[in-house]
Amino acid sequence: MENPFAAQVAPLTTEQLVTLLHEREQYEPEIILAVIAELQTRDVQLPHDLEEIKAYTQAVYDAKIELENRPKTPAEKLKGMLQSFVPRQGYYITPILLNSNLFVFIVMLLLGISFIDPEAGQLFAVGGNYGPYTLSGQWWRLFTSTFIHAGIIHLALNMFALVSVGQQLEQLIGRIPFLIAYILCGLSGSLLSIWWDGTRVGVGASGAIFGMFGLLLTLMALEQKLTWQEKKAMLANLGFVIGINLLFGMKGGIDNAAHAGGLIAGIILGAVLMWRSGRRITQNYSLVGNYLTAGAGLIVVVLIYVLLPFKGQLRYLYTSDQFAQNEEQAMQVLYKLSEVGDEAKAAEFVPQLEAGIQLWDESETMLETIDDVQGKDKDRVLVLLDYVRLRKVSYQMLRDDLKHNRPLMNPKQQQVLYAIDGYARALQQGKEGDVVDTRFRNEYEMPDIKVPEDAPSETIATPNSNAAPLKALLVIDGVKKGYMTDDQEPEAITGLDEEQIESITVLKGKEAQALYGAEGANGVIQITTKK
Repeated sequence: MENPFAAQVAPLTTEQLVTLLHEREQYEPEIILAVIAELQTRDVQLPHDLEEIKAYTQAVYDAKIELENRPKTPAEKLKGMLQSFVPRQGYYITPILLNSNLFVFIVMLLLGISFIDPEAGQLFAVGGNYGPYTLSGQWWRLFTSTFIHAGIIHLALNMFALVSVGQQLEQLIGRIPFLIAYILCGLSGSLLSIWWDGTRVGVGASGAIFGMFGLLLTLMALEQKLTWQEKKAMLANLGFVIGINLLFGMKGGIDNAAHAGGLIAGIILGAVLMWRSGRRITQNYSLVGNYLTAGAGLIVVVLIYVLLPFKGQLRYLYTSDQFAQNEEQAMQVLYKLSEVGDEAKAAEFVPQLEAGIQLWDESETMLETIDDVQGKDKDRVLVLLDYVRLRKVSYQMLRDDLKHNRPLMNPKQQQVLYAIDGYARALQQGKEGDVVDTRFRNEYEMPDIKVPEDAPSETIATPNSNAAPLKALLVIDGVKKGYMTDDQEPEAITGLDEEQIESITVLKGKEAQALYGAEGANGVIQITTKK
């Protein structure tokens, strides 16, 4: 039976082979048997006790095979399984990667993330690969995502595959090339994942693991020591494993692009290793060569990362998320002002309003950069721009009113808030298109908003709106009847005469908004008729 390690020891020098022989206790018996066989083929002076060593090693090997073939007790099975987690000679990096993935998963569980089916938002929060953020500067997600898994089943499948390929490959090429290849394949899988579909949160070590399978496939295909007859079965087996996994990855919810990216990188790195070793499988790669390989691989990764387009849907999703965060932060001062009311002090709130204005400015700038989306997304951007600009005007007015000790809920402020409410309702109800059809017809674009200090109180330059008198909500016997201006008499729009009216109540400010929401922003006139 052909020793599988014969091809690995063949490129070694005689001195290296003799060193392995002297350190034979550290290696598996089949490796030492391969060393002895290689030494015997060379025209060199052999150690006088070589035959004795060979006989002893063969006996150890036979005992090992016999032990492996006999039925194992539960304790032996458990011990064998636990050995997968322990670094040892020829199997050092693989268990470290295995334990690292397990550690990350345990931390995720301690953070409250689901054991079976984590949400995409949870995976993103702990470092998942999400295009809008990865391409906006959070490049580290390309790496961290390879240690995050979407549930115990995902983790178990990947770790089983990692141990299976790692036990073979790490012994063939050595720990440093193995680690370099694993990292580069993982990064390549993450890159192809966001290039293919950057709107999903990608996680898992499968890109790196596929890369290891691709690397092993290339080593076997290009190695010149073994004949085609000797390696065709292994190549067929590897090809089948890779093919069936890629086919399975076409199911929904599986990031097959990451698999393909890692596989391509692994095939390329395998070819590089074969070129460096003269098409012979070996662990004797120079440290300088390893550094050059790692450096060249990282340069390629960085170039691809920089060249990946960050526009369209990806920029829109990122900007929408950043806008939501800015809005949440900026609105805090407004909530505080509504609690304090007219007792608000300029010294306390003006700086907070200035910070809010800065946040609205940032949101406006980000939204203005989105010029390559279409359809509903484009409508939403346009409406958000109006909304942000109006909010900025509102904050500027509040700041100036506080500085000059003027009432905060003056008519100008009320009119701006009423306009803001219209935009907010459109955004919440998904009716951005209706607003755009009305306010952006003929490619009309909103001008910059500037409110002069001497603007009349009954009008305000709001974007895309005509100046109009303030209108109060009219309610008759609890039923909303529409709006009326300050200069209208109730009889003019209700048809009621004075004798039919029991009472008229005028509500303003917070009282009106508490009962009628944004519809009561400009006041409410309640009429109760005689029964």
